Amino acid sequence: MTRAGTPLPRTPIRDQVIPAKGEAAFEVQRGQVVRVEDVEGDQAVDLICYNAEDLSEKFWAAHTAKLNGTIYVTTGHTLFSDKARPMLTIVEDTVGVNDLICGSCSYALDVVRYGEDKAAPGCMDLFERSIQPWGLERKDIPMCFNIFLDYPVEEGGTVAIDKDAVSKPGDHIDLRAEMDLLVSITACPQENNPCNGYNPTPIRVAVY
Repeated sequence: MTRAGTPLPRTPIRDQVIPAKGEAAFEVQRGQVVRVEDVEGDQAVDLICYNAEDLSEKFWAAHTAKLNGTIYVTTGHTLFSDKARPMLTIVEDTVGVNDLICGSCSYALDVVRYGEDKAAPGCMDLFERSIQPWGLERKDIPMCFNIFLDYPVEEGGTVAIDKDAVSKPGDHIDLRAEMDLLVSITACPQENNPCNGYNPTPIRVAVY
């Protein structure tokens, strides 16, 4: 058993628990699989990635939606880059609910949404910190892939985060790298809406 309690198919190359409101960035080789696991349940996760051989090529949510023909990606779907090249393929998804259109929270956004007294650093701010060692800046951050986040498009085009994340303890998603990648992942720190049940918690990330 792994330290978060869910068995991995094989011995992990990397295995870490990212604390609530935390982030991690790391390199993954083509063919390796990244597992993102919700440790305690009801926790949304933001993910971005870059071509490790050319960091100017990055994950692109719009191409991913167009090339998969859906905004609701899950097992069997592929995440594409801004050059329309495969980056990650979802090989297992125990939740089946992920988002491509919501994007990341941030301090600046939450000042507008909830007021300066409630705003705090968000996933954009965590991404910015995590990618600095690779010489990347805020301007290099693409719109993210939101794991375990339900952001439905209602009739008439209405969108809103109006319910808790849908994951339970031990739920996970496995993503196979289709090229060498730099991956950045955040345990979403949002407390002003129910995407984390108003209570951010840790996530586990393993590479095998």
